[in-house]
Amino acid sequence: MPWWKEQPWRMIQTNLREIDMSDISAERFVADLLEFHATVVLLNGAGISAGYDTKLPFHIKNPYLTGDSLKKIVDLCHEKGIRVIARADFSKVRQEVYEMHPEWAFRTRDGGVMEQNGYVQTCLCGEYQQKYAFEVVEELFREIPFDGLYCNMGGFQTRDYEFHDYGFCHCTGCRNGFKAFSGKGLPDQAWEEKNPEDPVWKEYEAFQKSTVKAYRKKMSDFLKGISGEICFDDVDYGRIEAATEISTRLPHWIYHASSNCRAIIGDGTSGIICSNTTVSYPGYGLRHASVSPSLHAMRLWQNLANLGALDFYLIGRLDTAVDRRGFSAVKKIFGFHQAHEEEYKGLHSTAKVLLRRKDRWVASEEEKGWIRVLTEAHILFAEILPDAMKKADLSKYQALILGDEGDLDKQEAEQIDLYVHQGGTVIASGLNRIRDAGSRTYEFLKSSGILNVRKEERNAMSAQLLLPQEEKPVFPSHQEMDAIPVGDTYFFLEWNKDSKTFLRYIPRQPFGPPECCFSTQVWEDPGLIVNRYGSGMFLTIPWLPGSFYSKTGHGNTVPFMRDVLMKHCGLKSIAKELTPMVEVTVSEDDRNHCLVQLVNNSGAFGLTFFEPLPVENIHLEIAAEVQPVSVASLMGGSVKWRMEGKILHLWLKRLGEYDALRIR
Repeated sequence: MPWWKEQPWRMIQTNLREIDMSDISAERFVADLLEFHATVVLLNGAGISAGYDTKLPFHIKNPYLTGDSLKKIVDLCHEKGIRVIARADFSKVRQEVYEMHPEWAFRTRDGGVMEQNGYVQTCLCGEYQQKYAFEVVEELFREIPFDGLYCNMGGFQTRDYEFHDYGFCHCTGCRNGFKAFSGKGLPDQAWEEKNPEDPVWKEYEAFQKSTVKAYRKKMSDFLKGISGEICFDDVDYGRIEAATEISTRLPHWIYHASSNCRAIIGDGTSGIICSNTTVSYPGYGLRHASVSPSLHAMRLWQNLANLGALDFYLIGRLDTAVDRRGFSAVKKIFGFHQAHEEEYKGLHSTAKVLLRRKDRWVASEEEKGWIRVLTEAHILFAEILPDAMKKADLSKYQALILGDEGDLDKQEAEQIDLYVHQGGTVIASGLNRIRDAGSRTYEFLKSSGILNVRKEERNAMSAQLLLPQEEKPVFPSHQEMDAIPVGDTYFFLEWNKDSKTFLRYIPRQPFGPPECCFSTQVWEDPGLIVNRYGSGMFLTIPWLPGSFYSKTGHGNTVPFMRDVLMKHCGLKSIAKELTPMVEVTVSEDDRNHCLVQLVNNSGAFGLTFFEPLPVENIHLEIAAEVQPVSVASLMGGSVKWRMEGKILHLWLKRLGEYDALRIR
């Protein structure tokens, strides 16, 4: 078994600046790692700046290599049982290298380059990344015995560090590559004018995805040719970031770490290590500051609860960091994991609900809304990315959620239709349809019962959905609500008339002055369409309740979403009375030993993160086939339990920031 599957993963990412190498001490560096209970470290090695005495032309050596060498640091890490992953960045070259090889550069539509602080962006399709980078990697691993590789800023980058967007690359490599892929020239429109419905854009997106996939396989195969004990990002482990960005990511996404881990792990069959890092700094312009220690703690506990590895990332060295406020929280949680690491080995989620995420790095607003409602209702769920879902056994899941996922391909559609026909349940909000490759035509899943979209209304904010009195028994959370706000989007659909519909659309109404804020119309267009297909059921929600919740924070749509999940689909909460501010997950190993984890997120207060308030007298109900031998709190808390039929009742007297209940 390779080392990354055996060794507990507690990683420190020290993104070293060139000047950090001027007086670096291998002994101090490794001592700091040991103080953090780290088992893995990521170190700058090559690319933009060579951290060793390179012999390659165009690979610029760091001028500050006057402290201990990288090799000495790596050797000492190995002596102390710490694995070392090399960080390489081939996304940019220095100005002088660009001037010698202008053909390596990313090119804008008008032939310009993306340059910042004397560094010029390269292109994935260019010779620098496709050929020269492999010469650098070969030399790096020949000179220094690294255990893995992480390539920073891979793929097709379009923005600089100030978030200026340069559009897609027009270099010769991209032109030739897309021509070979599609037989077409690059899209004519400027980046900001692109039409996502244009088939050429769809082909271009497919070209990018195919190129990235081929590159990662090429690099992985190359590394395995050097040694089978070298791990590579996105193949053996998945590095992803839980981060804030002061200029683009407000308000904060409090389930960022949890969702990242679930998305990378998927249904658990890939075996990939999810290394979701808590990024120390609040944004690119604040690289040397730290976010709240309580935010670091929340992210790391969420990692554990959702079966991710522990990972902390900072700019520079640990011993010279100017803002060390988060260090004690990281050390405490890394130390807790070290003390209990056997309990976290070989776990897999017991979730019976699966949510499809269309993007690896960013959950959409609609997806975030469903993630919030599922988490806060204490309904166990997993997340999965499209490529992984195509390989997944959907029959393991009681329900599949599609949150305005847009275009599905034929393979996914057939997979979902079969899942429903064999008894599965799909909840689909917004538009989830099949696009015919290379054309502008759409069709809907057979299992959905949807026939057509008559109209898309993107300015529906003053519209409502009326809940008739006779439908209230199947919406038990709405006894004090007769209408639900639609939000900004509603899709007018045509549907199979055998389907059952609920709620009725009240069209947009004036919202000022107050005297005219009313409507006298109620249309037949529904808020929920339920179609039976084979042995299963497909629920279409032709609007975006999750987006309304995620974007506004107002809970008007939450009772509707909870009733759909629990009343219509029969999903169970494992903690009906528990505050929504506590996240609960349940996982087990191959011996059916169980770990129930609780993360107290009550410290999230507006845009700030404080130490969470304790929660008292928690009651959980966990499905269990056999009676436990023992139940214990890893945090030393008081826990009682009782079996009733096939339900294990657990009572935890007090929850601090985190607990894990070990069930034997």
